[in-house]
Amino acid sequence: VQIILESLKIPYTHSGVFSSSLAMDKELSRLIFKKNKIKVPKYFLLEKNFKGDLLKKIKNKKIKFPIVIKPINEGSSLGVYICKNKTQFNKNYNKLKKKYEKILVENYIPGKEIQVAIMGEKALGAIELVPKRQFYDYTAKYSSNAKTKHIMPADLEQKKYKEVLFLGKKAHKLLGCRGITRSDFRFYNDKFYLLETNTQPGMTKLSLVPEIANYCGIKFEDLVDWMLKDASTNR
Repeated sequence: VQIILESLKIPYTHSGVFSSSLAMDKELSRLIFKKNKIKVPKYFLLEKNFKGDLLKKIKNKKIKFPIVIKPINEGSSLGVYICKNKTQFNKNYNKLKKKYEKILVENYIPGKEIQVAIMGEKALGAIELVPKRQFYDYTAKYSSNAKTKHIMPADLEQKKYKEVLFLGKKAHKLLGCRGITRSDFRFYNDKFYLLETNTQPGMTKLSLVPEIANYCGIKFEDLVDWMLKDASTNR
């Protein structure tokens, strides 16, 4: 990947296809975010063939329970587990390493779940999610039975609302994205932590980008029309 973005002397100009794969790699995108002073959870990468003492490694990295583990390149919260203790960690880690080569281990960040939609060069808005489940997982995303509460606009002070829009747009630009993205944040102790940027956010009845766009006066049909025209633009 362009010698890992010229040894992380970022930014680097890249294509939309490259941007999509870059955003999908949670490890590489986080290196870019950290380099550019966007806060991310404390984390480390674990190879599936790791043979050492896992709990000792976690302690050495100064990560404490609860811990989040997940693949570095999945979407829709697939393979994401919140582990409250070492028993849960071992159980879920053993599940993941059967399927994935690399696993992200990170601090669990409590607080508000805030998601920001970017449309081209514009930050559309930020929505707050209040899941009834443990977190905004696959079921919460795609099942109306999960009854996740959506608060649009997010319940933040005006200054903080503008700040998270700025961060969402900054992440979009840093990854060289175009079209539509959605960046997922946690707001805790007056600080925003960026979990990831999604380059292909959902477009279902429960999806967030259409809901944010609708709040801004953009109908679903117009959003889709814009996306199609934007995708066909020569750059």
